[in-house]
Amino acid sequence: MMGPQHESPATSKGVHRRARWRLLMYAVLVIAGLSAAATAAGDFSDAYDLLTHISVSWLGLAIVVVSFRFVFLGAQLRRLRGTAEVPDRRLGIGIALVAFGLGDLMPASPAEGFALSSAALRRRGMTPRQIWLMLGTSQWVQFWALIMVFAADRVVVAANGELHRHHAWLVVIGSALAFAITAIASRLMRSPATARRLSVLTSWLPSQHEKTAAQRADTAVALQRDFRQNLGTRRNRVVVTALAALSLLADATALWCMLTAVHAGVSFEIAIMALVVAEVAAWVPLLPSGIGLTEIAVPALLHHFQVPIATGLAAVLLWRAVSLLLPAAAGLGVWATLRSRSRLTRQPEPRARTTSMRHAPAAILERR
Repeated sequence: MMGPQHESPATSKGVHRRARWRLLMYAVLVIAGLSAAATAAGDFSDAYDLLTHISVSWLGLAIVVVSFRFVFLGAQLRRLRGTAEVPDRRLGIGIALVAFGLGDLMPASPAEGFALSSAALRRRGMTPRQIWLMLGTSQWVQFWALIMVFAADRVVVAANGELHRHHAWLVVIGSALAFAITAIASRLMRSPATARRLSVLTSWLPSQHEKTAAQRADTAVALQRDFRQNLGTRRNRVVVTALAALSLLADATALWCMLTAVHAGVSFEIAIMALVVAEVAAWVPLLPSGIGLTEIAVPALLHHFQVPIATGLAAVLLWRAVSLLLPAAAGLGVWATLRSRSRLTRQPEPRARTTSMRHAPAAILERR
């Protein structure tokens, strides 16, 4: 029997070297993004002056609203647990802070946030498959909720007469198409036939190389069955989608509060549009939550609506501090607390009594 394999010093050194290079590249990208944001702002001191004259009441309201965002996400996670048990409501909120608060500030978000959450939930009886299904389903629902929130926002803008009649009809048709695509995607993802068709795309995965096409199809159908079980009944699907939409609206409300705090004077509909741009910027790889890119794109969008660049940048920086940095700090605290509690409650495993081959006959005689 082969003994446990250990990494050679050369291999370990290579892994650490690659990790250092990734960290350095990440730091360079973040610094470059922030520098570009400052350059795009023209005069950063104007934004700083605005930050020193904000209304504290709007800042406090934004913090409260962001807190509700994670309450909604925690409730959504509890409803997407499938057959697994999430012990209490507070743990659901804590896992949301770790996965979507702390995780959003990491280079490989959301995977790293999911991994930290997985470690905490595994110690509470959930399997890795259940954990990743719960968190992955949550992300999937949030994606389609974002599309529906944006489509509904555009319909409201058209109904208020803020667009030209010809443009309003195009917006209404586009929004109806977005709702239809969301409904079709939801139905297809709950169909075993769709899972079988999509299984051909998994052949490049290392875990699927040795499997036949039929085996890959069966694996995809089993995963789809668990996914459908997590979503639950039609009522539960409506509730989790509504919770995802509420979490997005809470984030948009926090952004609107920050815009009001710096006297930008824009409508809530524009804040939703800015949130959608920020969410799309967050999809760029190696830029956690689109750091740098968001600070360029959102002020540029707001400038289109007669908001000065410096004012838009000040609002975005405030919003990022409230909706990104504070939840990340809270998520780090939750993760540290869960980890310390698990260490305190962990029982030492008894060592297995082993007998060397050299003393085996003597041990047999003792038993006799």
